[in-house]
Amino acid sequence: MEVHAHTHTEKKKFTHYLWEFLMLFLAVFCGFLAENFREHKIEKDREKQYIRSFVEDLGADINSLGERINYCTFTQKLADSTIGLLTRKDRDTVAKDIYHFLRQLHRSDLFTVNDRTIIQLRNAGGMRMISDKAVSDSMMDYYKQVDFIRFIFEESTEFRHSLRTYFPMLLDGVEYRKFENEEFRDMPVKGPVKLLSADPEVINAILITLNHINGMNEFINQLLNNLRKKARGIRKFILKKYNLS
Repeated sequence: MEVHAHTHTEKKKFTHYLWEFLMLFLAVFCGFLAENFREHKIEKDREKQYIRSFVEDLGADINSLGERINYCTFTQKLADSTIGLLTRKDRDTVAKDIYHFLRQLHRSDLFTVNDRTIIQLRNAGGMRMISDKAVSDSMMDYYKQVDFIRFIFEESTEFRHSLRTYFPMLLDGVEYRKFENEEFRDMPVKGPVKLLSADPEVINAILITLNHINGMNEFINQLLNNLRKKARGIRKFILKKYNLS
Protein backbone atom coordinates (compact mmCIF):
# COMPACT_ATOMS: atom_id res chain seq x y z
CA MET A 1 0.00 0.00 0.00
CA GLU A 2 1.50 3.30 -1.07
CA VAL A 3 1.26 6.40 1.01
CA HIS A 4 1.28 9.68 -0.88
CA ALA A 5 2.24 12.86 0.91
CA HIS A 6 0.09 15.75 -0.04
CA THR A 7 1.33 19.29 0.36
CA HIS A 8 -1.53 21.53 1.32
CA THR A 9 -0.99 25.18 0.36
CA GLU A 10 -3.56 27.77 1.07
CA LYS A 11 -3.44 30.78 -1.21
CA LYS A 12 -3.23 34.00 0.80
CA LYS A 13 -5.85 36.59 0.15
CA PHE A 14 -5.06 40.02 -1.31
CA THR A 15 -6.21 41.69 1.91
CA HIS A 16 -3.48 39.85 3.82
CA TYR A 17 -0.74 41.32 1.60
CA LEU A 18 -2.36 44.72 1.80
CA TRP A 19 -2.41 44.55 5.57
CA GLU A 20 1.30 43.57 5.68
CA PHE A 21 2.13 46.46 3.35
CA LEU A 22 0.17 48.88 5.51
CA MET A 23 1.91 47.68 8.67
CA LEU A 24 5.33 48.04 7.03
CA PHE A 25 4.41 51.45 5.66
CA LEU A 26 3.19 52.65 9.06
CA ALA A 27 6.36 51.41 10.74
CA VAL A 28 8.57 53.25 8.24
CA PHE A 29 6.37 56.35 8.32
CA CYS A 30 6.32 56.48 12.13
CA GLY A 31 10.09 56.08 12.16
CA PHE A 32 10.36 58.94 9.69
CA LEU A 33 8.07 61.11 11.83
CA ALA A 34 10.05 60.29 14.97
CA GLU A 35 13.36 61.15 13.25
CA ASN A 36 11.89 64.32 11.79
CA PHE A 37 10.52 65.34 15.19
CA ARG A 38 13.90 64.63 16.79
CA GLU A 39 15.76 66.73 14.21
CA HIS A 40 13.19 69.51 14.51
CA LYS A 41 13.56 69.52 18.30
CA ILE A 42 17.36 69.62 17.98
CA GLU A 43 17.12 72.58 15.59
CA LYS A 44 14.69 74.41 17.88
CA ASP A 45 17.00 73.82 20.85
CA ARG A 46 19.97 75.11 18.84
CA GLU A 47 17.95 78.12 17.72
CA LYS A 48 17.07 78.93 21.31
CA GLN A 49 20.74 78.63 22.30
CA TYR A 50 21.69 81.08 19.53
CA ILE A 51 18.95 83.44 20.62
CA ARG A 52 20.06 83.34 24.26
CA SER A 53 23.63 83.98 23.14
CA PHE A 54 22.54 86.92 21.00
CA VAL A 55 20.54 88.40 23.88
CA GLU A 56 23.68 88.18 26.03
CA ASP A 57 25.66 89.89 23.26
CA LEU A 58 23.13 92.71 23.13
CA GLY A 59 23.27 93.15 26.90
CA ALA A 60 27.06 93.42 26.78
CA ASP A 61 26.84 95.83 23.83
CA ILE A 62 24.43 98.10 25.68
CA ASN A 63 27.02 98.53 28.45
CA SER A 64 30.06 98.85 26.16
CA LEU A 65 28.27 101.30 23.85
CA GLY A 66 27.65 103.54 26.84
CA GLU A 67 31.39 103.60 27.50
CA ARG A 68 32.10 104.25 23.83
CA ILE A 69 29.61 107.15 23.78
CA ASN A 70 31.37 108.69 26.78
CA TYR A 71 34.74 108.29 25.05
CA CYS A 72 33.47 109.98 21.86
CA THR A 73 32.15 112.86 23.96
CA PHE A 74 35.54 113.10 25.67
CA THR A 75 37.31 113.13 22.27
CA GLN A 76 35.03 115.91 21.06
CA LYS A 77 35.84 118.01 24.10
CA LEU A 78 39.53 117.22 23.77
CA ALA A 79 39.60 118.29 20.11
CA ASP A 80 37.60 121.41 20.89
CA SER A 81 39.91 122.34 23.78
CA THR A 82 42.99 121.83 21.59
CA ILE A 83 41.50 124.10 18.92
CA GLY A 84 40.99 126.75 21.58
CA LEU A 85 44.58 126.45 22.81
CA LEU A 86 46.12 126.58 19.34
CA THR A 87 44.19 129.70 18.40
CA ARG A 88 45.43 131.61 21.44
CA LYS A 89 48.02 134.29 20.82
CA ASP A 90 49.86 133.18 23.94
CA ARG A 91 49.75 129.47 23.08
CA ASP A 92 53.32 129.03 24.33
CA THR A 93 52.01 129.55 27.87
CA VAL A 94 49.68 126.57 27.45
CA ALA A 95 52.18 124.40 25.56
CA LYS A 96 52.04 121.69 28.23
CA ASP A 97 48.31 121.17 27.60
CA ILE A 98 48.83 121.19 23.81
CA TYR A 99 51.42 118.42 24.10
CA HIS A 100 49.22 116.42 26.43
CA PHE A 101 46.04 116.77 24.34
CA LEU A 102 47.68 116.02 20.99
CA ARG A 103 49.34 112.92 22.46
CA GLN A 104 45.89 111.59 23.33
CA LEU A 105 44.19 112.62 20.11
CA HIS A 106 46.53 110.94 17.63
CA ARG A 107 46.25 107.43 19.06
CA SER A 108 44.56 104.46 17.45
CA ASP A 109 41.25 103.19 18.72
CA LEU A 110 39.00 100.30 17.79
CA PHE A 111 35.24 100.00 17.56
CA THR A 112 34.05 96.52 18.47
CA VAL A 113 30.83 94.81 19.44
CA ASN A 114 30.08 91.35 20.78
CA ASP A 115 29.67 89.39 17.54
CA ARG A 116 30.28 85.81 18.70
CA THR A 117 26.68 84.75 17.92
CA ILE A 118 26.51 86.18 14.41
CA ILE A 119 29.87 84.55 13.62
CA GLN A 120 28.62 81.19 14.89
CA LEU A 121 25.43 81.55 12.85
CA ARG A 122 27.38 82.33 9.68
CA ASN A 123 29.61 79.31 10.25
CA ALA A 124 26.53 77.14 10.87
CA GLY A 125 24.93 78.06 7.57
CA GLY A 126 23.53 81.53 7.99
CA MET A 127 20.35 83.00 9.37
CA ARG A 128 18.27 79.98 8.30
CA MET A 129 18.87 78.73 11.86
CA ILE A 130 16.53 81.49 13.07
CA SER A 131 12.99 80.48 12.14
CA ASP A 132 11.30 83.79 12.97
CA LYS A 133 11.84 86.19 10.06
CA ALA A 134 11.20 89.30 12.15
CA VAL A 135 13.93 88.24 14.57
CA SER A 136 16.45 87.34 11.85
CA ASP A 137 15.74 90.63 10.04
CA SER A 138 16.31 92.60 13.23
CA MET A 139 19.62 90.81 13.82
CA MET A 140 20.83 91.50 10.28
CA ASP A 141 19.76 95.14 10.49
CA TYR A 142 21.63 95.53 13.77
CA TYR A 143 24.92 94.30 12.32
CA LYS A 144 24.48 96.35 9.15
CA GLN A 145 24.38 99.43 11.36
CA VAL A 146 27.43 98.14 13.24
CA ASP A 147 29.34 97.79 9.94
CA PHE A 148 28.44 101.35 8.96
CA ILE A 149 29.63 102.73 12.31
CA ARG A 150 32.84 100.74 12.00
CA PHE A 151 33.44 102.32 8.57
CA ILE A 152 32.93 105.86 9.92
CA PHE A 153 35.04 105.05 12.96
CA GLU A 154 37.95 103.90 10.80
CA GLU A 155 37.73 107.10 8.78
CA SER A 156 37.82 109.11 12.00
CA THR A 157 40.89 107.15 13.11
CA GLU A 158 42.64 108.07 9.86
CA PHE A 159 42.13 111.75 10.69
CA ARG A 160 43.57 111.15 14.15
CA HIS A 161 46.63 109.49 12.65
CA SER A 162 47.08 112.34 10.18
CA LEU A 163 47.85 114.65 13.10
CA ARG A 164 51.22 112.89 13.39
CA THR A 165 52.32 114.47 10.12
CA TYR A 166 52.40 117.90 11.77
CA PHE A 167 53.98 116.94 15.09
CA PRO A 168 57.61 117.53 13.94
CA MET A 169 56.61 121.01 12.80
CA LEU A 170 54.96 121.99 16.08
CA LEU A 171 56.30 119.81 18.89
CA ASP A 172 59.85 119.49 20.16
CA GLY A 173 61.03 115.87 20.22
CA VAL A 174 62.89 116.23 23.53
CA GLU A 175 59.91 117.84 25.20
CA TYR A 176 57.55 115.27 23.66
CA ARG A 177 59.41 112.40 25.31
CA LYS A 178 59.02 113.97 28.76
CA PHE A 179 55.29 113.18 28.73
CA GLU A 180 55.88 109.42 28.58
CA ASN A 181 57.05 107.16 31.40
CA GLU A 182 58.92 103.85 31.14
CA GLU A 183 55.65 101.97 30.58
CA PHE A 184 54.90 104.29 27.62
CA ARG A 185 52.03 105.92 29.47
CA ASP A 186 51.23 109.60 29.76
CA MET A 187 52.65 111.30 32.81
CA PRO A 188 52.46 114.86 34.14
CA VAL A 189 55.43 117.08 33.42
CA LYS A 190 56.86 119.55 35.91
CA GLY A 191 58.19 122.86 34.72
CA PRO A 192 57.60 124.72 31.46
CA VAL A 193 57.79 123.13 28.01
CA LYS A 194 58.21 124.80 24.66
CA LEU A 195 56.65 124.61 21.23
CA LEU A 196 58.60 124.92 18.04
CA SER A 197 57.88 128.04 16.05
CA ALA A 198 55.15 126.89 13.67
CA ASP A 199 54.09 128.13 10.30
CA PRO A 200 50.53 129.54 10.31
CA GLU A 201 49.72 127.06 7.54
CA VAL A 202 50.76 124.18 9.80
CA ILE A 203 48.56 125.50 12.62
CA ASN A 204 45.72 125.89 10.14
CA ALA A 205 46.15 122.32 8.86
CA ILE A 206 46.05 120.99 12.43
CA LEU A 207 42.95 123.05 13.19
CA ILE A 208 41.16 121.66 10.12
CA THR A 209 42.06 118.11 11.13
CA LEU A 210 40.87 118.72 14.68
CA ASN A 211 37.58 120.07 13.34
CA HIS A 212 37.15 116.87 11.31
CA ILE A 213 37.85 114.77 14.41
CA ASN A 214 35.36 116.83 16.42
CA GLY A 215 32.62 116.63 13.79
CA MET A 216 33.06 112.95 13.06
CA ASN A 217 32.96 112.03 16.73
CA GLU A 218 29.76 114.01 17.10
CA PHE A 219 28.29 112.02 14.19
CA ILE A 220 29.58 108.72 15.61
CA ASN A 221 28.04 109.66 18.95
CA GLN A 222 24.62 110.01 17.29
CA LEU A 223 25.06 106.65 15.54
CA LEU A 224 26.12 104.96 18.77
CA ASN A 225 23.12 106.34 20.65
CA ASN A 226 20.83 105.05 17.89
CA LEU A 227 22.55 101.65 17.95
CA ARG A 228 22.22 101.43 21.72
CA LYS A 229 18.53 102.29 21.47
CA LYS A 230 18.12 99.64 18.76
CA ALA A 231 19.94 97.05 20.90
CA ARG A 232 17.55 97.67 23.78
CA GLY A 233 14.52 97.43 21.49
CA ILE A 234 15.66 94.21 19.82
CA ARG A 235 16.56 92.63 23.14
CA LYS A 236 13.15 93.45 24.59
CA PHE A 237 11.41 92.14 21.45
CA ILE A 238 13.33 88.83 21.46
CA LEU A 239 12.84 88.23 25.18
CA LYS A 240 9.09 88.54 24.68
CA LYS A 241 9.04 86.58 21.40
CA TYR A 242 10.89 83.58 22.83
CA ASN A 243 9.46 83.89 26.33
CA LEU A 244 12.91 84.28 27.86
CA SER A 245 13.61 85.75 31.27
